[in-house]
Amino acid sequence: MTDEAVWHGGWHGQGNGLARFEQKEIEGLYGQSAVGVVIHRGLQAIFANDAYARMMGCKDAADFMQDTDIAQYIPPAFHREAQKLYDRFIATVGFHGWKKVYNIRRDGSPVWLEISDETIEWEDGRALLTTAQVIENGTTAMQVDHMLGRSFIGVTVHRDMTALYVNDAFARLTGAKNASDFMTNPDLSRFVDVSMREQSAAYSQKVLQGVVAGDRRRECSYLDDGREVWCDLTDERILWHDGKPAVLTTAHDVREEVRMTGMLMRNKNSLENAVAEVIRMVPTAVAMFDEELHVLHFNREFSRLFAQNPAVYPAATPEFDVSGLRAIYREMTRAGHDHADRNGVMTPSGRLADIRTNRLQGGGMMVSALDVTDHKEVEKQLAVLASTDPLTEVLNRRGFEGAVSRLQDIRRLRNKAWQYGIAMLDLDYFKQINDRFGHACGDRVLQEVAAVLRRALREDDLVVRLGGEEFAVLLPSATAEVTTGIARKLANLIGSIRLPDDEGNADAVSVTVSIGVTIGGDIGDSEIDLPTALLVGDRALYQAKQNGRNQIVYADPTLPAAMIMPDEVPPSNGQGKAGTDLEPGEK
Repeated sequence: MTDEAVWHGGWHGQGNGLARFEQKEIEGLYGQSAVGVVIHRGLQAIFANDAYARMMGCKDAADFMQDTDIAQYIPPAFHREAQKLYDRFIATVGFHGWKKVYNIRRDGSPVWLEISDETIEWEDGRALLTTAQVIENGTTAMQVDHMLGRSFIGVTVHRDMTALYVNDAFARLTGAKNASDFMTNPDLSRFVDVSMREQSAAYSQKVLQGVVAGDRRRECSYLDDGREVWCDLTDERILWHDGKPAVLTTAHDVREEVRMTGMLMRNKNSLENAVAEVIRMVPTAVAMFDEELHVLHFNREFSRLFAQNPAVYPAATPEFDVSGLRAIYREMTRAGHDHADRNGVMTPSGRLADIRTNRLQGGGMMVSALDVTDHKEVEKQLAVLASTDPLTEVLNRRGFEGAVSRLQDIRRLRNKAWQYGIAMLDLDYFKQINDRFGHACGDRVLQEVAAVLRRALREDDLVVRLGGEEFAVLLPSATAEVTTGIARKLANLIGSIRLPDDEGNADAVSVTVSIGVTIGGDIGDSEIDLPTALLVGDRALYQAKQNGRNQIVYADPTLPAAMIMPDEVPPSNGQGKAGTDLEPGEK
């Protein structure tokens, strides 16, 4: 939100541009909110609501305020950065944007949050108001096992060098019969040389904390019987089904490739014969080229990737398309290098390969190529998991932000204004549905609402589940009037939902929705970015809830004071504004 935009319901503008809060106001606004709120000065808490206290592992706000030092919930490595951010924010005015942070609960368990900060006036001076939401969409063991359980690539998910999950391929790499056999002893450090265990554990911890991105590397592991296993490994930080970060490691067996390299090193005097034999044995695509860069020796895998007629192998010599490999070699030699790596190269067979070229003494080159097509597909599937809500199959917040960024870039590349409408939707009295009909029924309601939203909107409109029973839709190029009209349509469609309960009673379950509407992008002389638009829309949604639910409220982010205007939708079922038997704080 711009510094000039002032929301009527929550705070009073000051001459210095800061919002001023009183104790009663903040308790009325956020005391019962599901969004965590803490007000602090010098990293010492002045106020916290129950939601924030529970995020930090406390019973309630009173329990949290027994020790007001916020630094205890921040990992020590980030204390200095947290103090720097606080000093910078407290010296400026207004809203400071959203960011993802890693906190530690009181019991020592990790929690990932999405937070925003705003500088405010509180009693006798400035303070920082921080709102927080838990990032809950993790990669579940079932999803990983469904995708990777039968993969030939070894996969393990681990934390603190202890496996949480392995597939059969990884288990067999380590000498176990299968994944079940391996998990009788999930300690991964036993495969690391004793002298490297501390270093390996430290690296894994950095990947786990998001300090470093896992690089592809080649390592030697030692099995329980003392045998060596060489693998190409990649690491990726994910959220596991328990909501905590974990490391997903893929392992590709390269023992034969390493053995081949060792044999070449030991047999320089008979290189031609040794290479010809070893190349035929290894599963990786391997070929040896002479001084004129013609193929001398190759194996079946190289023929599959680079031959124009691979079906003739081994009865006859295939015709190869190696123009790309020759170009890599010439570029390598011009740069004065003896080897070169190229990842994700499209081969004549239409497969993607990671290629390594080595210049040989006396001329010529050795090429090894690893088919990574299946691995890239796995990476794409993991990216989909990371950006999609698994229950409703609509975007999660991470995927939503990425999709909005891509839409904005495309729009501006075409020299067109970037404008959009946003509708924030929250299902009314959803806890009542869970309590009365059960959480399985509640999940079906969420799935049906998501399906209704997808069917009712255009292909380039975006639907996101922000968490719980809250959704949002983004409508590219939509005006305030158009967005409000579509919000009415969506409210009516959702209000028309009728689902059976678990006992088979038809039309037993229904729901209404409260909607906050706003606009963003290039609006007149203002630029309303996505975090600001979401904040304005959320405040409009809050006002719709306060006004009695089952209605639409529009907020204009460009006005000096946010003009929040109700646009009531007549109740479409018997629920309407009922539900007075709910406990305080229920939606």
